[in-house]
Amino acid sequence: MRAFLPLLALCGACSPTGAEATPPAPAATADYATQLTAPAPDYAELIARPPILPKGEMRREGSGPLPADAKALGQTWIERLQAKGALAGYGLAGKGTDGPVNMIDTLLTAREFDAWVKQNGWTAPRYLDWGFQPELVAPAVSERAARAVRLWTQSETRTGIQLEALFGGRVVMKDGCLWFQQKGEPDKIAWLHAETGLDRDPQGYLVFVNRVTGETMARVGEEMTWAGPNPVAVPEAKLRDIQQACGKAELFAVGNPQSAERMMVQHPHLRRPMNPPPPPRS
Repeated sequence: MRAFLPLLALCGACSPTGAEATPPAPAATADYATQLTAPAPDYAELIARPPILPKGEMRREGSGPLPADAKALGQTWIERLQAKGALAGYGLAGKGTDGPVNMIDTLLTAREFDAWVKQNGWTAPRYLDWGFQPELVAPAVSERAARAVRLWTQSETRTGIQLEALFGGRVVMKDGCLWFQQKGEPDKIAWLHAETGLDRDPQGYLVFVNRVTGETMARVGEEMTWAGPNPVAVPEAKLRDIQQACGKAELFAVGNPQSAERMMVQHPHLRRPMNPPPPPRS
């Protein structure tokens, strides 16, 4: 049996692209960027570029039979990872709910896991199957975009498994802070997962990039989609700092957003309206 923590597979759907806007000029010191709308780039050309393949060890297969103390040993490692906030899920031997742990998925890269184990003087059980996160190949905020940002509102913990309901809206930047906008609702401060970064594209627009593959996922200001719902787990002290910098507004988790236009280019059938079902036979 396999159990996953309710942390948070990406999905998307269609909606129109944002209106055209002039890309913001490079920001001077303390003159942060505002980018409320942006035209969609040539996503067909961007998608045709091969992404960077995920780097780092993702799975470490166990070897040998389960030891007699496998249940207690597995529970020890679950508790250690929970205390670190780095447990994504685990699996149990057999079909019931009382078997010993035989696999553990973590929110750490293999490199981070090995360093943590060594630092504490532990030895990871070899019989367990271990799962790790891929390495991040792009920074949270690139040098090209750094001066535009007042405060980068993003989780430092890797995401792991996500819920898959479809959410959408516009993610914009106002005076160096990210905001989520949806018609009929007050603006909320946008909160990103760890795998999304910020960069500037060759045309000068601020863009979201996939930090695992290096792909451009959206221009800030476009209509976007993301998987959810996603909780916002921010300590009270950090929330106060965010609201002091950006404004006293609610935080809203936009996950790892991508442009709705990018999704439609990648999946052209999403542009075709769905035909209603035929009327029932009398």
